[in-house]
Amino acid sequence: MNEPTAALSPQVAVAIPCYNEAAAIATVIAQWRSALPDAEIVVFDNNSSDGTGAIARGLGVRVVEVAEQGKGHAVQAMFHHLHDRDAVIMVDGDGTYPAEEVGRLLGPILDGTADMTVGARIPVAEVGAMTPLRGLGNVLIRGAFRVLIGRGPGDLLSGYRVFGRRFLESVSLQSAGFEIETELASEAVARQMRTLEFPVPYHPRIVGTASKLKVFRDGWRILKTILRQSLRLRPWRPLLIAILLALSIAVLVVSRGMGRH
Repeated sequence: MNEPTAALSPQVAVAIPCYNEAAAIATVIAQWRSALPDAEIVVFDNNSSDGTGAIARGLGVRVVEVAEQGKGHAVQAMFHHLHDRDAVIMVDGDGTYPAEEVGRLLGPILDGTADMTVGARIPVAEVGAMTPLRGLGNVLIRGAFRVLIGRGPGDLLSGYRVFGRRFLESVSLQSAGFEIETELASEAVARQMRTLEFPVPYHPRIVGTASKLKVFRDGWRILKTILRQSLRLRPWRPLLIAILLALSIAVLVVSRGMGRH
């Protein structure tokens, strides 16, 4: 007698943290149903006031209400509710990330060669794919991460990731807002999680949606998270930088003093 194959199939979930994505959520759900027809799709609705959750429910999708405001809280809820899956795909609900590219990210998780995969955003040649200011901010934040914590993903702030069971069960998240991706990257470095990165096209948001990220406010929060994680995980790095900075200032002062004689 042949054993049913369904019991042997990996449990894969698509987790979509959402806040006011009513204009895009139906399209995003349809894209993921087409790309992964056997995967469970779960929307983590973060107090949307535009009916995002109701639209998802109407399409037969499970919706988890997240009362505490902030993307980080939605991702924490994702880890809590889906920690026992073989793979969890995290993707934004605005249509910027292509579902059809998931195979390259999902494969290494399911075959056990990676604990986390990251979709490195390559903006398409369309207006609105990624502003120059956000692109510059990403470069600066990546540099700070490299100096204070270590080598992380090239696209530190990508919201397109796949997590394996080891990552889901090992990592305990604390961040409340958009600094959540920085925490995910730092935990991967600290815990020596196997991380792979693959380039993916990054599209403009679906018309009718708007970015919730505030460049300067959230950029500052991300930098503070990098420093906090560095002090917790790599305390010698900020100390070494402070010592080098103090020595540089001392040498400069002495040099100027000697120049006056």
